[in-house]
Amino acid sequence: MKSKLNVALIWILVFLLGGVSGAVSHYLYQQHLKMPAPGVPPKFKDIVDGMARELKLDTQQTESLKTIFGQSREQYHSLNQQFRPQYEALNEQYKPRFEAIRNETDDKIRKILRSDQRERFEEFLKKVQSAPPPQRPLPPR
Repeated sequence: MKSKLNVALIWILVFLLGGVSGAVSHYLYQQHLKMPAPGVPPKFKDIVDGMARELKLDTQQTESLKTIFGQSREQYHSLNQQFRPQYEALNEQYKPRFEAIRNETDDKIRKILRSDQRERFEEFLKKVQSAPPPQRPLPPR
């Protein structure tokens, strides 16, 4: 009877250790990739840190980038609040305004970069623009 209990306890222990090791491995893998969970937009800090690393920005440039992105985020938020009730107008009025904010943001970023960083930024923009847009469902009416 005692040996059956030991075998059952060993099986339970092995099962629990497998679950814990799987969870820890998944967490470490996600940290290694630095990828957000599917469907979760990247955080503001992650975007700034990624661009700073990619473009090799110094501290002052990184702070300027944070300011530029903060201003752009406020403009996007305002635009989204304005058009939230009228999603039918998205393609007609929303998209040109959205692109104007994006272009203005890109121009501000170019102004804080050195020439070698500008080249990397243009390559970065090409990669971002060639990526498929994220699929977001429209909010309910």
